Amino acid sequence: MRDAANELGALGPSLTTVMNTRVRRDFFTLLEEMEKFASSLDPVLEPRFWFDPADQRTAGNLVAAALISQQRVPLNLIQRSYGAGVYAIYYVGDHPLYAPISASETPIYVGKADPQTPMARRPRDQGEKLYGRLSDHRKMIRTVSAYAFENNLPNPLRIEDFECRRLVTASNAQMHAESHLISMFKPVWNAETRICWGISKHGDTEGRNNARSPWDVIHPGRKWAMLEKLEDSRPPEKILTDVTAHFENNPPFNNRDALIKAFMDSFSQDPMIAAEAVKDDEQEPEDASSSP
Repeated sequence: MRDAANELGALGPSLTTVMNTRVRRDFFTLLEEMEKFASSLDPVLEPRFWFDPADQRTAGNLVAAALISQQRVPLNLIQRSYGAGVYAIYYVGDHPLYAPISASETPIYVGKADPQTPMARRPRDQGEKLYGRLSDHRKMIRTVSAYAFENNLPNPLRIEDFECRRLVTASNAQMHAESHLISMFKPVWNAETRICWGISKHGDTEGRNNARSPWDVIHPGRKWAMLEKLEDSRPPEKILTDVTAHFENNPPFNNRDALIKAFMDSFSQDPMIAAEAVKDDEQEPEDASSSP
């Protein structure tokens, strides 16, 4: 293994940028696998999760849990406010496509808002970033809602059918929290889920031949997304099928108890319990007074 690593390392200067990136990525993946293999050879068990309050991923999980503890409020009632952080948007309407998550504890979209000053120490210094993100989503929903009503389209989105949770955090605490929320909920509107993404896209099609996002295919109304030069990224029928399959493969959290348990499980360590009673093999200390 060492010889193979040295041989690949010697190729470094001759590799293209793309290949160099690919080899480094594969190496890091291999290192993780080899570390797990080495641990499996050790008769002394090691916990798979080491709780470190200072670790950014642990902090992200805590921030995500704090977000879920916030009150859900109607999206159309969010007022201007200072602060950056994380948020979750929920659907509570009767659109048949989103019936599995309607009024559930699974958000339809989660996101973060970075502070306008990276080291901002107060919400005022962070700017209106969190409000700005929610306001932008609200405008997008209202735009496609108005178009649907004007054109008598079935199952229009209504801004009244959306709620949200938001949490103002210390600067940079929001980054890993967003990743944990996406991994846990797999929100159908998030780009990372690759199902019905696109609500966060803006009119950046000038000079490009971008495909129309799945969100704009299912919820038309944004003028720039309806330009004739754009083609649908996927047929509507395929998007509908993908959304249905997504909810079947990722059942929503229908109650708060299940949600809380999921957050608690994210901190759970391996109990490291043996299949049968363990026999201690330590030898008793010799009696100093005994004869040799």
